[in-house]
Amino acid sequence: MTYKAILTHIVADRGCAARLRMAQSVARVLSAEVIGLGAQAPWPFSDARDGRGREFEQLLRNARDDVASAQRAFQEAFAGSDITGSWREEIAYPNEVLARQARVADLVLAYRTTGGAVASAYAAPDSLVMEAGLPVLLMPAKEMDFKADSILLAWKNTREARRTISVTLPLLARASRVLVAAVCGSGEIQTVERELTDVGHRLARHGVKATTLAEVDAPGSAGRKLLRIADTDGSDLVIAGGYGHSKLRDWVMGGVSRDLIADGRRYVLLNH
Repeated sequence: MTYKAILTHIVADRGCAARLRMAQSVARVLSAEVIGLGAQAPWPFSDARDGRGREFEQLLRNARDDVASAQRAFQEAFAGSDITGSWREEIAYPNEVLARQARVADLVLAYRTTGGAVASAYAAPDSLVMEAGLPVLLMPAKEMDFKADSILLAWKNTREARRTISVTLPLLARASRVLVAAVCGSGEIQTVERELTDVGHRLARHGVKATTLAEVDAPGSAGRKLLRIADTDGSDLVIAGGYGHSKLRDWVMGGVSRDLIADGRRYVLLNH
């Protein structure tokens, strides 16, 4: 498997130019094209059936104007670029549009939204992970070139983690260093170390030379432990299976996915 098409939501706000440069950086490393998607709903209505008269027509015009601004920003960024870019748009909630349009891509490139982000204008990364059916790569909060040279692969023996190895082999195979890390209780250490050995052998069959690490009973949540390991290792990309539990249970239990989405210091890839 290779990543030949990257789908990303474009919003013409203050961070747009930086996100477009990061999208090009990712595409350049992966030798992929970028599909820009303009999507916004006429707030506070989801579609024309909910609208009434002139007020709704103005909201609809505002949404279309915003999408047109996003298209101009996208076209300007890709004019004369060495990266191929194409454009799609739809007036509807971004989460819904990205999930529908994910059929055209191999990877969704997303960004972390602020707590005050309006659902009619921005796609929520947690929803994309659950609904896109594709790996979702989150950009860092501050502009950073995509390298994927040193990767931390988070391990827990779940369906999501096992599947994530398969779908991220193109990234793992090109990395200079891969660390497969697990966080576990002291009573699980022997089992987890056997699992890590098996994962290492699995990766080796694909030409991936990985080291493994099991961290036992360190303070803090598992997600924050993994991020500390990434800091120590100098990982520029963290890869993990996303939402092994329901989103509600993951939130209540302080799940790894939530911690990785909240951390904006590096690129994070989640796959559900």
